[in-house]
Amino acid sequence: MLLSDFDPTLVCFQETYHRSDKPANFSNYSFYCRTTDEVNGILHSGVGILVKNGIPHKLCHLNTNLQATALRITCHKTITVCSIYLPPCLKLSSSDLDNLITQLPPPVLLLGDFNAHSSLWGCPKTDIRGKLIEDLLHKHNLCLLNDGSSTYMHPATASVSAIDLSICSPNIFLDVQWKVHEDLCGSDHHPITIFYDLVNTSYATPSWKLCKAN
Repeated sequence: MLLSDFDPTLVCFQETYHRSDKPANFSNYSFYCRTTDEVNGILHSGVGILVKNGIPHKLCHLNTNLQATALRITCHKTITVCSIYLPPCLKLSSSDLDNLITQLPPPVLLLGDFNAHSSLWGCPKTDIRGKLIEDLLHKHNLCLLNDGSSTYMHPATASVSAIDLSICSPNIFLDVQWKVHEDLCGSDHHPITIFYDLVNTSYATPSWKLCKAN
């Protein structure tokens, strides 16, 4: 439904529960994923990226234990888009995040479910992981696109929080518009849309023949 409504150039997924031996096919899109973890026969985690056929792109080979996959993609400019999922039970360290960021050629668009709470992006409190992400933003000079809107609704309590983050390099921060989709679409996470303000490259600077002016 969302592919039909928005006709996106690229889509990032988290918690795909996708098996590598069962290909996922989407019409007019190529699908890249990191294999889902399986513990005691139960699927966990998983991330993926859909990119529209015909869009120039290249898979980035990441050396990380984190659930992350990334593409180098060219639209009106070339950027690195990374889809990431950080499970709540994961023992995350700042070195894990630093290692991932250094492997992503700038400019970067880092999108995912971080399961991190901070008042900086709209949560009522800041936890340890939230502080790690805050430090990551400061250390690597990254910008947060979130506007404080809630992105997650707990299915049991209906409480809301903002644990899905969109992070980017400062030189593309002003190029994008970030918005939470109102409809949960059957999930407990709201889809997030990011629109680029494309520059009309065919526009020419006007000139006048002043010598012929009346």
